[in-house]
Amino acid sequence: MKSKNILCLSVLSLISTNVTANFILPEISRDGKTLNTSVIASSQEKRNFAAAKYEYLSVESDTNPVVEIKQTVPGVFGGFSSNGFNGQLTVDIPTFDIEGSKNHATNFSFLGGYQVNKKLTLGLGYTKSELNISTDESIISAGGSLKVNDKVLGGSVEYVENKTSATKGGFFVLSAGFGQQDSKNSVEAGVQLKTEGSDDLTTGKRFTLFSGMTKVVNGIEIDGSFTYEFGNYLKDEDNSSDGNNFNALYFEFDAEFLLGSSFYITPGINYSAENAPGVSSDTSDVRLKTDFGYRTKRLDATIGASYIFVGEENDIDYDGLGWSLNVGYLF
Repeated sequence: MKSKNILCLSVLSLISTNVTANFILPEISRDGKTLNTSVIASSQEKRNFAAAKYEYLSVESDTNPVVEIKQTVPGVFGGFSSNGFNGQLTVDIPTFDIEGSKNHATNFSFLGGYQVNKKLTLGLGYTKSELNISTDESIISAGGSLKVNDKVLGGSVEYVENKTSATKGGFFVLSAGFGQQDSKNSVEAGVQLKTEGSDDLTTGKRFTLFSGMTKVVNGIEIDGSFTYEFGNYLKDEDNSSDGNNFNALYFEFDAEFLLGSSFYITPGINYSAENAPGVSSDTSDVRLKTDFGYRTKRLDATIGASYIFVGEENDIDYDGLGWSLNVGYLF
């Protein structure tokens, strides 16, 4: 039973097969449906698209007996832009099957914005995640961007509230960064401050450094992102018996190669690791992935495959295989 509970935590934090790199700047990926990840980026958006996805992942532990967890994620998402207003909507319903015991979640996100003029944008966002085993998280965000010559400055503030059957609390996330972008190049970098958890939430104050890029060179589109988080594991060091340091590293990279006029292939790699006092919250995950796609002027369809070949959660090793289907229509 212990290995089931431990591995369940790993699956709930598994990385999506879709790269979502940009935080300060709007996406310029050729597929036209890669998602933005903040109100800063979404407030500058000018795309119109609708898409659907289905993701499947099977993970097995290196224990005796073996624990297998299956994850399925159907969902829809899209974006619109009209008369200076824009929005990005995502809805998905993951199911986690742990040795025949199923749990369901519902994730909803809306990021909206308004272009005040050629230099200034403002945005608002709301995200809601509910897991049927008494876990609930909601995020309210506000931010915007300022364009100065060919540079973009952006900032946002988020309030994150967490509820479980035993705890309730929240924290703020303050973000700021800058970037530069044209039709074939996008580079950004920034910082975040996460405040201590309030009420029953015990998380400590943490800082994050992040960067992202998209570049098209000789017909090859290169996407990548890097995030490093560090700070206190708990807000009250007296509650930690093995130090209070926390750090996490996330990295993802892929390259899209065109095969003729309509087909493409996108190999990539994802890496994540979190280190906390003791071994109770240590994780690592290395994943290879490849997307095979077909694209016309309006339609974009992708079939993806991923393989976790180095995974660890609390000293328990695991590996897994996954696949995904993603179909979008650009208006």
